[in-house]
Amino acid sequence: MRTYLDVLRAFRVELMAGLGLLAGCGPSGGESTGDTDRGSTSSTGTATTGLTTGATTDVSGEVTGSTEGATGTTTTGATTTSGEPGTTTAATTAGETTAGETTVVETGPVGTSTSTTTTAGETGTTSDTEGEFTCEPAPPGMMQQYVCFPVPDGLPDCAACDEVCEQGWANTAATGDPFCSYVELIVQCGPDPMPAVPGQCCYFIAHGDGMVCEGRPFMVAGEGRVAPTIRRGDWGGAMQPSLAGLNDATCLALADLWGAAAADEHASVAAFARFALQLLAVGAPAALIDGAQRAMADEIAHARACYALAGAYAGCPMGPGRLDMSEVIGESDLPALAAAAVREGCVGETLAALVAQVAAIQARDHAVRSALKQIAVDEGRHAQLAWRFVQWALGRSPAVREAVRDAFAAALREPVTARPWPAEADPEMLRAHGRLSPEEQITLCRDALAGVVGPAADALLGRAEQAAAA
Repeated sequence: MRTYLDVLRAFRVELMAGLGLLAGCGPSGGESTGDTDRGSTSSTGTATTGLTTGATTDVSGEVTGSTEGATGTTTTGATTTSGEPGTTTAATTAGETTAGETTVVETGPVGTSTSTTTTAGETGTTSDTEGEFTCEPAPPGMMQQYVCFPVPDGLPDCAACDEVCEQGWANTAATGDPFCSYVELIVQCGPDPMPAVPGQCCYFIAHGDGMVCEGRPFMVAGEGRVAPTIRRGDWGGAMQPSLAGLNDATCLALADLWGAAAADEHASVAAFARFALQLLAVGAPAALIDGAQRAMADEIAHARACYALAGAYAGCPMGPGRLDMSEVIGESDLPALAAAAVREGCVGETLAALVAQVAAIQARDHAVRSALKQIAVDEGRHAQLAWRFVQWALGRSPAVREAVRDAFAAALREPVTARPWPAEADPEMLRAHGRLSPEEQITLCRDALAGVVGPAADALLGRAEQAAAA
């Protein structure tokens, strides 16, 4: 079982890689894309850990091109589901693949790594031809996959990547998203002595189906705004947690806690709607506006799931009342928008994604765990959107850099708080139904601020200052 410290460590590496701030994510597997052009900063989030594109991006957030003939940037990750036995060979050799492409062919030349990806019960395994990398089949109930990622920054070679390092990087390479991870993942074999992607670290892994990855606050005049929770049946869904073993006090506490989470998610819809309008006002690139629009749909789904859980624990359907929308547009000044994105996204949503991920790991109720997994995945993506926007904005003016630096400094100084639990509720059942205790939340958030947000902010600002001085 992954501990929350493992989650923090993996999240930090994946965030930095997604922003192009790790040297291990460059075109050659050992150089930063940003170092190729010091005035160019990746802000699209496409160059994620384990899925190196090699394409350079400018501060507008658009991909500007890739290096013709670059090598060592292909990632393989083919899987075979039930009913599709067989082998897959990644036929990538130096000079064959343009950076940013992923090539997987059915049969390849002698000497390349051949992998079989099977579900439990299938007999297909890797070929045992001399020189090929082989591994045992996946354990029962799991799927096998061959994945590759660049040599992590600061390590001399793949062999120096320890168990935690392998787990985090292989997980991201398997999911293809720096903010997603499989709940169950085993690194079976590796590193491959003859990797399919030259210069990268390639492994056989086995994973289950479960994947993990609460919302952006709707701030108006410095205060969070939410709609009241009322009795209504058109916002919930069919999600039904088990009520076995829950006394009345614990059910009431869970209804209140999930109702508050639902109100926050509902308010996040408005927050992202406003953010999309503000992005248009400052001439942001289309990729960021598209991300804000997608985030709105995510938050609607989150709100519905949380209202469904709240209603199930309360014994009656729950939903939002009217949300006060007066004076909500706010400023469209870029430094102010960047500072708000720091507070609400880079800090708020990063912490929310981590809280949801850890809560999903410890939750025992299936319906609750499923909801938290999806929330964690989406909130991680929303956090990345905020970091990408701030990264783009930093290249626009010294005033933005000053506002962002001040916003990060203020956020890191603020005390961490959490909603208290009712004294009469059963704490173990609250945890089993997806709620971290106030003490757990505070410890997790403090550690995340010190170990994830602070270092990422320093690296982002440092890169922006370097680019401005070039």
